[in-house]
Amino acid sequence: MQTRACECGNYDVIIIGCGIVGATIARELSRYKIRTAVLEKASEIPSGASKANSSMIHGGFDDKPGSVIAKFCSKGNRLYHALHEELDFKLSECGSFVCARGEAEERHLDLLYSQGKANGVGGLEIVSGEKLRDKEPHTAPDITAALWCSSAAIVNNFEAVLAFIESARKNGAELFMETEVQGLLFDESRSSVRGVITNRGNFSAPVVVNAAGVHADVISGMAGDDSLTIHPTRGEYFIFDRNIGSLVTSFLFSCPSERGKGVTVARTADHNLLLGPTSERQESRDDVNTTISGLNEAFEGSKRLVPRIPRNMAITVFSGLRANSNLNDFYIKALDKPRGFVNVAGIKSPGLTSAPAIAEYVAETIKESLGDVVKFEPNPGFVPERKHIPRFMDLTMEERKELAASDPAWGQIVCRCETVTEAQVVEAIRRGARTVAGVKLQVRPGTGRCQGGFCAPRVVEILARELGVSPLEITRYGGDSYLLSSEIKTPLLSGGSK
Repeated sequence: MQTRACECGNYDVIIIGCGIVGATIARELSRYKIRTAVLEKASEIPSGASKANSSMIHGGFDDKPGSVIAKFCSKGNRLYHALHEELDFKLSECGSFVCARGEAEERHLDLLYSQGKANGVGGLEIVSGEKLRDKEPHTAPDITAALWCSSAAIVNNFEAVLAFIESARKNGAELFMETEVQGLLFDESRSSVRGVITNRGNFSAPVVVNAAGVHADVISGMAGDDSLTIHPTRGEYFIFDRNIGSLVTSFLFSCPSERGKGVTVARTADHNLLLGPTSERQESRDDVNTTISGLNEAFEGSKRLVPRIPRNMAITVFSGLRANSNLNDFYIKALDKPRGFVNVAGIKSPGLTSAPAIAEYVAETIKESLGDVVKFEPNPGFVPERKHIPRFMDLTMEERKELAASDPAWGQIVCRCETVTEAQVVEAIRRGARTVAGVKLQVRPGTGRCQGGFCAPRVVEILARELGVSPLEITRYGGDSYLLSSEIKTPLLSGGSK
């Protein structure tokens, strides 16, 4: 993701972290004439939990009434349904089933139904196992009942994060990648924040918003607030070929347990089959390796919902870390001291769902409690719409011909699995992608059956050409993740090779 050169400087608000929470807050603040800097330590976005999750837009029935989570989940759901066309990210209104076996689990469905009603969730209905199988014929025969939620949906989570931050930047916010916060700046009495210290220099602002995901308690500790402790929790997933995406059309849950919502099975917004996650607490805040035991647990758990998933159709696996905390709830608070520090922490599931509603609340909190240092004057040039790069795979043949006639690069297929063209890759680079992973996140080359076996060399070539660098300098995801170590062939003056 392209970022302006770091000149640091003075801002009204600094947001630490450009996951879905940081991105939505940045867009909400861009409605006003507020100078906002978003600091992200990764080389590409989304990263962290915003990249590695179930992509589920939850209905809001699983949240205890009166909790902070319950305050935002169902509202966030409604906002996604309202925003996905305006911001042009994929959303599939698939609905969800929570599946029960026997009387004990059916009683839990009654509890979830009551919670949903208390939280204002619409479209809830408890149905029989037979009615579930009428809609989802591949589900297990021993499921006796299910809670149906028609308002649940699934998004392309990569597109969602990019959409919010692109909109924010279009309306004046500034994004700084590979920028890690190392400390906070205070006034002489340490009663107010004055900015942050980073690996790229100091940034000044009277308001600092902590949206740092699994690192949020570390940042909060820098402000002297130790009330939050993050317990990183690993969840492992499978992605299957879209050829079997039609096994289900809805998002399927098992009855939740003390470990969480359990393994799920769903068709993604791009029609792959997704299953997972597991739930394993760990000490590391960075280790997202998958494990044989975790993947076996995920697959066996999915078979309890859909018994005939063919494991040999899996095309990739991944894991992500949830920001579970000792509070077991979202922690959203503007501190009295140091003034100007706002925690948006412990944002575990359903954090993706809740993010747009959280953003509205955080903006209002800053306006009410810090309006003397940040002036909320409307941005007269605010543009709400944002367009994604055209998705060549989804276009009609006539639309494809029209694009190819305007630019031959639209007719050059780079990724066969996902029908991605050279023009899409070039536009992703122009919008800021600097790595193979960055291009993948924006336009999907490498997400298909061959997982980049065919298209990765071509993506490297285009990146090098467009960035004006050697292919040896191109990385997979930033840092030292170089893909090439040396040249095998060197061009001869005559045009041959050796």
